[in-house]
Amino acid sequence: MMNVEVFQRRRYLDMIPSSDVRIEEKMAKILVVDDDANSLFGVSRILSHAGFDVITANNGYMGLRKAENEQPDLILLDLNMPVMNSFQTKEMLDSTPATRYTPTIFLTAMSDRTYMLDGLTLADDYITKPFDAEVLIARLKTILRRVDMGYKLAIQDSKKAIYSTSRIQQWGQAVEIHDNCAAGHTQRVTCWFAALVQSLGAIRDPETLDFAIKGAMLHDIGKLAIPDEILNKSGPLNDDEWEIMHEHPTAAVEMLKVIEQLKPALDIPHYHHERWDGNGYPEGLSGEAIPLCARIFSVVDVYDALISVRPYKMGLEEKTALEMIQAESGKYFDPRIVEHFLSHFDSLKTTVADGVY
Repeated sequence: MMNVEVFQRRRYLDMIPSSDVRIEEKMAKILVVDDDANSLFGVSRILSHAGFDVITANNGYMGLRKAENEQPDLILLDLNMPVMNSFQTKEMLDSTPATRYTPTIFLTAMSDRTYMLDGLTLADDYITKPFDAEVLIARLKTILRRVDMGYKLAIQDSKKAIYSTSRIQQWGQAVEIHDNCAAGHTQRVTCWFAALVQSLGAIRDPETLDFAIKGAMLHDIGKLAIPDEILNKSGPLNDDEWEIMHEHPTAAVEMLKVIEQLKPALDIPHYHHERWDGNGYPEGLSGEAIPLCARIFSVVDVYDALISVRPYKMGLEEKTALEMIQAESGKYFDPRIVEHFLSHFDSLKTTVADGVY
């Protein structure tokens, strides 16, 4: 006569689905908590065969300890257990920081509607015995996919924080430590750029504007690749030194293009030294082939450079700097942007003084 325990184990083995239900990306760890040895064995075999890493406990207290120590991806709890029942165990899991967000499923023979409603209120799912093994696996995978999606979204949010406006500003200002001539330049030109863009109504989409402002903050980050003896030379640069200096927009692209979140911010670092007449660098673009943000930025960048004191020159008076900007309209700069900049200069200056992007 067949031993009852052996019969029960074979019954569970017959329920094991084929290998096409194995999880594809990783071996998720499942904690099964059940005081019934046969049920614990059978469920564990089903999950193991389906590709899960299975750990077990035979009561609620041991389940808590295993959950804390093993950090499973999901917990299956039987409802009626000695020491601590599943509702008590779930409440303890929720009050423990290490297991608070671990998804939990009640797996029980209790099909009473009241128990089911209470269980669904506390846990992520409520599955009654006897169960279809393939349905169980499918429901586990569904919950794990949701958890994985939430994890990925959390990672994305953390990356957004890494590349926040304040962090980007710090990166941009790091150039000023390297370039003794640039103190305060990044902050000033970013304010001027934001004021001019919004005055022109050139960018209406908030996300696009945010990337453009980040590009302004990072416009000179490529100078980190320029040797100090060239960047901080007290006199004029010779031809060879200028050739090296002209590499900083390309260096900026090389530094930033590997950061997927900052690719939309590359136009200004890359093209802010292009000229309307095609005599700029690094690509020699001309006219409207130069991205709009770079054309706008070049006006305020040159203006700030003209009025700033550098080791090799005195800062120009505001009136003289504006006259020089006007003289370069249609040559260095987009004439329509220069016209707007000059005609709205006083209001732009007021906006910039507020220091708001």
